[in-house]
Amino acid sequence: MDPVALPPESPDPSFRDQLLLQADALAAGGQEQLAAQLRQATEAWWRAEEEWRARLAGVLRLHHDINNALVGVRGNAQLLMMGPAGDVPGVRDRLEVVIRETGKIQEAAGRLRELKSKLTGPPATDRAA
Repeated sequence: MDPVALPPESPDPSFRDQLLLQADALAAGGQEQLAAQLRQATEAWWRAEEEWRARLAGVLRLHHDINNALVGVRGNAQLLMMGPAGDVPGVRDRLEVVIRETGKIQEAAGRLRELKSKLTGPPATDRAA
């Protein structure tokens, strides 16, 4: 997968509105061509910005899918350790590795969730992910 490049400072919608107001002022001043170019550039930039944010949000939602899969793997490994398989030394060692490594992956998924929150804002409801 290609790395996700962070955009330069992502202005808020009011910045877009300010640019469009500048285009209106240019048009009112008789510079219609320059106003049209500014509007076109502003709208192209804004579409690219929205597309980037949507793609980023999609990538960062992976934390939820990863964590859900790990809950099943880790839970099943813990159940196996509580049964007869947990009494077999070689099997128990391997199950401990699975449990330990799933914990590391869950921590990494948590960092993805934190990154998503920093870049896109917190979710409306904070469910365990």
